[in-house]
Amino acid sequence: MELNTIYKNPVKVKARIAYIYPSIYRVMISSLAPDIIYQLSNSMDEAYTERFTNTRLTGDEPPPRSLETNTPLKYFGLILTTLHYEPDIVNLVRLLIAGKIPVKREQRDTPIIAGGPVVMENPIPYSGIIDAFVIGEAEVTLEKVLLKWFETMDKKRFLEEIAGLPYVYVPGVNDGEKIIRKYVERLDDAAHPVHQVENTEIEPIYGGGFKLEVSRGCPYWCSFCLESRVFQPYRERSIMMLKEIMEEGLSSSIWGRRVVIYSLSFPVSPTHVKLLEYISQEKIKASLPSLRLTALRSNVLELIKEIGQRTLSLAPETFSPLLHRVFFKYVSLHDEIVNTIEDILKQGFNIKLYMIYGVKGTRIDEVKIDINTLKKLASSARSHDRELSISLNPLIPKPHTMFQWIGMEEPAKLKEILGLYRGELRGLIDARPYDIEWGFIQAYIALSSMPLDNVFINVATRGGGLSAWRKALGDKYLRSSYVLKGYEFGGKLPWEFIVLGDLPVKIAEKQYEAFLSLSGEGSMP
Repeated sequence: MELNTIYKNPVKVKARIAYIYPSIYRVMISSLAPDIIYQLSNSMDEAYTERFTNTRLTGDEPPPRSLETNTPLKYFGLILTTLHYEPDIVNLVRLLIAGKIPVKREQRDTPIIAGGPVVMENPIPYSGIIDAFVIGEAEVTLEKVLLKWFETMDKKRFLEEIAGLPYVYVPGVNDGEKIIRKYVERLDDAAHPVHQVENTEIEPIYGGGFKLEVSRGCPYWCSFCLESRVFQPYRERSIMMLKEIMEEGLSSSIWGRRVVIYSLSFPVSPTHVKLLEYISQEKIKASLPSLRLTALRSNVLELIKEIGQRTLSLAPETFSPLLHRVFFKYVSLHDEIVNTIEDILKQGFNIKLYMIYGVKGTRIDEVKIDINTLKKLASSARSHDRELSISLNPLIPKPHTMFQWIGMEEPAKLKEILGLYRGELRGLIDARPYDIEWGFIQAYIALSSMPLDNVFINVATRGGGLSAWRKALGDKYLRSSYVLKGYEFGGKLPWEFIVLGDLPVKIAEKQYEAFLSLSGEGSMP
């Protein structure tokens, strides 16, 4: 049973809008973005937005019906969707097929508008399916887009109108123009969902609680990170605003006095520490995001313990001093971060570590540094009766990062490195690898210079999932030159018409030049 669902009389609104979250329901209620879009769009009197999700991640979907009124998808005049993860486009296609709605945009009367981080990185792969892409944050873009729909209620006129908005890309209408990302300048001015949809029978992935967005963007520029580019600049909500949002939100939450904190970088500021102090004083429990290792001083760890967090997620990515320089993260801080992790174990926390491997040209010696350090930490965890687990992830090159010019390591080399980790750490650490092939699929989509609608349809008609990708493409995504070699530095990039800002471009170039200098001095082969 859902609480805080929005109900309107469908016959009394001008526009019925479908919001498709292209994954399963539990994933949707674990994200704050659907609440933002749901509440923003339904705050407009002319609209009634109803939600759709996949019922499963693979196989055939039943005909999709809205969660609010059980209305078939085909009866909605406008479809909104958000793409947070490149392969999610296949889930969207599966729902369209199940709803007997034409997948290709030229064959469809119903416009589909997409937003989200993978849309902002590179909309080209999806441009044979999606009619228009919103490059920016919903709080400052969605209302104007919907007003254009209310004015026209006709696909052709609507697309022509929104193509005039500087942050909207409409394939076939404003091709060749620069699309300028639009973002919230002051986070305190952005509406935060307080009456969030919750379910009494289904718990979100990160546990039940009121979802609280503390900050947006990241003050750091790790070389592999897409989110720091598409959500820059770094912005925080004030402590006063956070208190107001939290108290109002908790009053309508089924989870009691418990919050789930959303932040790309936490706790990195005085505001974050004040928030932890307030949560502790008010006897509120909290679930925290991945934590910045250099911010975990003893007083902060004590506050974290007081608010009920017993397992900390940390992302050192590597323990190799060389790869710290490649990643532009924790440079020259190897001993400090290892000592911090050991101190965290001593203080009684369990730890989940996020690791990245497979930077092109990495020597096995660097992998062995990771393995030896992890063995040392595993020993420390056992001596303090704590649990240590790791997530092993191949480096996936993304647009707007320096890896767009470097590419992805060969599959055989990645499998060799992963085998080394697993063999050396077996029985010592719970190691959970991210599938290498899924990594290649992400890169195959993200870095594409061409629409991939036929590929997505082929995969979707086979039910989605990794086996469907294999049947549809064989090993093509494992040997695409743009994935393995990247693009030419200094050449034209397919997605450069998407303007995230001057800073991401300059930083990516400087980081790539620094990477080349490491190669030049012999640090990288």
